[in-house]
Amino acid sequence: MARLASRFFFSTVLVALVATATMLVHPSDAAAQDLDNVTMTGRVTDQNGAIIRGATVTATLVSTGIERTVVTDGDGRYRLIQLQPGVYNLKVSFTNFAPEERLALTTIAGQNLQLDITLQPPALQAGAMVISEADTPAVDTTRTVVGGTVTSLEVESLPVATRSPLDLIFTLPGVSEEPLSTRDLAEDRNTNPANTPEEAGTFSLSGGQASSNNITIDGLDNNDDRAARERFQPSIEAVEEVQIITNQFSAEYGRASGGRINIRTRGGSNRYRGRLFSFFRNDIFNANTSSNKSRGLARLPFAEHNPGFTLSGPVRLPLYDGRSRTFFFSAYEYDTVLDSATIDTLVPIQQNPLFPLPPPTVTDPALIGDLRFKAGIAPFVSTVSTPSRNHIFTTRVDHSFSDVHNGSILYQLGRLNNLRQFGGGNRLAEALLGKTRKTDALAYTDNLVLSPTLVNQTRVQYSRLTPAVSASGGRSSVVLITLNDALPASDPEQRSGTLVAGSSTSGATDRRESRVQAQDVVSWVRGDHSLKFGGDVQHISSTFIDLSDISGTFSFSSLADFLANAPSRFRQNFQSESTQQNNYLGFFFQDEWRLRPNLTISYGLRWEEETIIHDLNNFGPRLSLAYDPFKSGKTVIRLGAGIFYNRALLRTIDDFTLGARQLFFDTNDLIDPATGLIGSAAFHRDFIAKNLKFPQVLTADSPLVKQYGSLNTGFSRRLDPGLRIPESYQTNVGFERDLGKGFVFESNYTFNRGLHLWREFNVNAPRLPAGFKSFSDYLASRDFANFHSGPNGARPLYNASTAGELVRFVLSPLDPANPNAVILRNEFGVPISVINLNSFTSTTPVEVALAALARFRPDPTRGEIEQLISSGNSFYHGLTFELRKRVKRTAGFGLSFRAAYTFSHLTDDGIVNTSDALTPGNFFAERARSLLDRRHRFVFSGTFETPRQLGKLVFAPIVRLSSGAPFNISVGGDDRNLDDVGNDRPIFTGDPKLLHWRAPGDPIDPAILTMFALPTIGQTGNLPRNSGQGPGQFFFDLNVTREFRINEKMRLRPVIEIDNVLNKTVFSFGSEFINFNSFAPTATPEQRQAFLDSFLVSTRTLRPRQIRLGIRFDF
Repeated sequence: MARLASRFFFSTVLVALVATATMLVHPSDAAAQDLDNVTMTGRVTDQNGAIIRGATVTATLVSTGIERTVVTDGDGRYRLIQLQPGVYNLKVSFTNFAPEERLALTTIAGQNLQLDITLQPPALQAGAMVISEADTPAVDTTRTVVGGTVTSLEVESLPVATRSPLDLIFTLPGVSEEPLSTRDLAEDRNTNPANTPEEAGTFSLSGGQASSNNITIDGLDNNDDRAARERFQPSIEAVEEVQIITNQFSAEYGRASGGRINIRTRGGSNRYRGRLFSFFRNDIFNANTSSNKSRGLARLPFAEHNPGFTLSGPVRLPLYDGRSRTFFFSAYEYDTVLDSATIDTLVPIQQNPLFPLPPPTVTDPALIGDLRFKAGIAPFVSTVSTPSRNHIFTTRVDHSFSDVHNGSILYQLGRLNNLRQFGGGNRLAEALLGKTRKTDALAYTDNLVLSPTLVNQTRVQYSRLTPAVSASGGRSSVVLITLNDALPASDPEQRSGTLVAGSSTSGATDRRESRVQAQDVVSWVRGDHSLKFGGDVQHISSTFIDLSDISGTFSFSSLADFLANAPSRFRQNFQSESTQQNNYLGFFFQDEWRLRPNLTISYGLRWEEETIIHDLNNFGPRLSLAYDPFKSGKTVIRLGAGIFYNRALLRTIDDFTLGARQLFFDTNDLIDPATGLIGSAAFHRDFIAKNLKFPQVLTADSPLVKQYGSLNTGFSRRLDPGLRIPESYQTNVGFERDLGKGFVFESNYTFNRGLHLWREFNVNAPRLPAGFKSFSDYLASRDFANFHSGPNGARPLYNASTAGELVRFVLSPLDPANPNAVILRNEFGVPISVINLNSFTSTTPVEVALAALARFRPDPTRGEIEQLISSGNSFYHGLTFELRKRVKRTAGFGLSFRAAYTFSHLTDDGIVNTSDALTPGNFFAERARSLLDRRHRFVFSGTFETPRQLGKLVFAPIVRLSSGAPFNISVGGDDRNLDDVGNDRPIFTGDPKLLHWRAPGDPIDPAILTMFALPTIGQTGNLPRNSGQGPGQFFFDLNVTREFRINEKMRLRPVIEIDNVLNKTVFSFGSEFINFNSFAPTATPEQRQAFLDSFLVSTRTLRPRQIRLGIRFDF
């Protein structure tokens, strides 16, 4: 409560002081800082500079004809707030003056357009003045947030290999990919690379966690709260603009300790418009990957078809004419990637009537082979289609109820079915796992102008998401059959292994997430203040089902056992469904105060709560200013600071609560009453034969489950009672200048400190006894009793049949030729098991050492207990420089571009929100360069239009370069320091600069192996986290298009998109781990050389050159 009171007091006092000060200043002007809409402000005067009161100002949205009208106040000022972004005509009129009209004012979301108007007497007015798009102010001197907008021109023109609008954010400064990223990696043959952890997120903005961003569509939540990614990606053809806020110093927006990304969809107009489009990719246009070429493999077969359409216009029905009132925009895109997998395995010639399998595809005994035929097996070879199919549909309807009241409805649909990640093998078709992702959302936005200075906006949404990883075999039993091929192991046709049949639940999951959301925001302009207040309420229900072994899994040791219905093992899981209910509450107050005509101060306070975590003190004060030092409207200095809170990541919470409820039944865990030990294979077979009948499975209330089922008590996870929502403290100093001729320069320095980040901590790890420097010292200081617990009882430490009555740990092996061996020696008639703490590859010494330390655990009756705690930190310093050029056409040439450079440094103490420290709980010692820390980043994007003489071609490139990120070196998942967690790092005595990535074939100093060593069991390595230096990045993608006008209404635009134009080989570690493998003294030179050849070598590369052909037909 003290922390809650102090945070609330500080935040309230800050806002109150600024608010009180505002009452002491004479009103001047105000313009709302609205990130989703547009504000127009200005002053109307006559030719002598005298203010004009009561002038009529009308803004007309060109596409729909919808108008908004206000009159100037006593100071001659007008304010149009909460306008929809788009192209406007502005008309100003007053008695005895000629009307003034400004045409084609192009606006984007979040823009404050300041436009002063001078009215002329009728006699002096020759005609209406027209201001072109280039004449609108290039710099918004009242904007206090930091970020940028990818405009409709860029959305449509720039190359996007994934056709995901979210990938356009990488054209802005301060943006980096997620940790352990696999985006843009090449697809190589015969590989099974690791994937990015689901909780890693999708991208990082200004040093924030990649899982800390709030993604919205038209201002409403578009997050997958379990997977820390977007819920839905609309077709890029349906996107008007993508707005990226890297530092959001407005209290209106929450649920993000990082940044905010808003995708604004397209709306309809008074004219019927449509587009047919189709894109195509094929392997014949693509280059082969570097890995395939090095192994002499052909490129992967590939064919992608991507057709779709858009249609928009007024809604006109037999009894209703919606012109200038009701408009629609619909977009549909279908993406299919054709692929196949070859199933090449062995199946029984004879069928089991209780569980039929597909018959062999080869039945001729002469072709099967005599040995195989006698063994009763034959080849089954089949090619199955494994495509990826994705349907994306959005439709939006806008309606104007009156001049002061309008609303819009948006519906989103996504249907993904992806089978592409499978390579076949000893797995039948019904056991292939497929990824599905289904989502729907219905949203409504209502804007009501209560007065020229008071606007209310209400938004509501319902969305649902049902992603799954499942087999086509459904919930049928899984059958695993061990196949022993009669052919020699050297025969290339040899197919020994485990046949997976029936279904497959290994790694299969199912989940459902639904969301109900309601927002209300009131905007009120009062004098020189632009006030906003409102709230956001959401209810999220997330259900997760772990399908692993949920339908029962039978294992057979041989084909004969399968035909005889004699399983060797049966396992089944129960109670694997969990539901997390979370309510989000967010309320805010925001004031933008125009203290001077050239000075805007914005301040506010936001309070947020996620009810799934008891954390009530989430008060986020925000303060920022925008200052035009020269009063020219061309220069602005921005300052901002604030406290921001992330949302609760439901996967992490669910992972820490689901395990306590799961119930496991596994015949391999059954105890033999005769010995008191785990039963033998014969005992398990006998138990199955007596109690189970293949292929029947059990239910949770089966007597066998009640008697022999077990909860997961050996390893458990729990939430820290003091768990908090992660937060960040952000500050920014920025400068922006209009250089003239369409050029704008902007620079920002950002400091972003993340704190209370989620981390894991083994609260039940053994505690080092007093008087010892390490567990190694303690273990080597005495012998440990290892007597039987009873006549048939197990030994407490080392329970092998050759185990001694005592266990002794030593620091050097008794048998140097076999350092992993447990040596039995006899002293004074007492057998002693001698275990080497410097064993290299055996896990037995670690297991026995942990058993010997069990009494030093806080709870000696239990093993590892991982607790989720709020102890992580990150520190980001970033300096960005950006040069922009707006579209300008001269002599047939057109040019617009954005060039940005980021110099930054990011330090953190963990990869994701479930990272453990090397020493339990000591995250301070883990602080090091983040995996996201690329010191230098440069990005260039733009469009170049050529005149008719050069073919009227439009070139749109994206060039991205960045320096290398660090990587971590571990010992391969071993637990050397005896804390139950396999994140140990080696001992390194050399210069860390030697730990630099290598391309395949690059030389390495063999002496580097002598600089590494495994820590003695019970000790910790000295190599800091993320000590290696990884490869940099280079992207050069290009779009080339040409427009052919068929008539005034029809245009044809062929497109060629080339990804990796130069076909440059760019290496990456992706999400692979880099391990140091130790060697016993008896290791051969060949073994050492084989490891040396692969150590620090990056085997993955970014995508090679790929070409996409496309066409757009607009009508």
